[in-house]
Amino acid sequence: MRAMDKLVQDGLVKNIGVSNFKTDRLKDVQKHTNNKIVVNQVYYNLLMREPEHEGLLTYCQQNDIFLEAYRPLEKGMLLDNQSALIIDLAKKYNKTPSQIAINWLISQENVITLSKTSTIEHLEENLGAIDWKMDQEDIEKLRKDFPNQVKIPENLPLK
Repeated sequence: MRAMDKLVQDGLVKNIGVSNFKTDRLKDVQKHTNNKIVVNQVYYNLLMREPEHEGLLTYCQQNDIFLEAYRPLEKGMLLDNQSALIIDLAKKYNKTPSQIAINWLISQENVITLSKTSTIEHLEENLGAIDWKMDQEDIEKLRKDFPNQVKIPENLPLK
């Protein structure tokens, strides 16, 4: 973190970000830098929900830290066997399932995402996920009812 502080001090970077830090580690490392950590890039999508269950999402939201979700479409797995829920929401908003999945992420406070695109068509489809917002009740419905979520076992220590 001293090296990161030096990069900021020397004007080589504007802000500090980290990757794959759980809540306790993020809190601890913040104590060892003179600069605010502004982003934590983590694995988070409709299937992979550890940042929610571990408390990281809430911590980032409460401390003005961006949570940058990678693999928003789970390498296409979210699209292979689409749930009735995502299909219904796609119809409701006149969007594709990909756009629903990405929008669900970015509709949450302090959550941003990045996704790999290999074609112009995928890029254009992904861009269709921005500049609109799902109703809060639909965001929560996806949070609670999306099938096959990977959750942390309750007896697993979070460190």
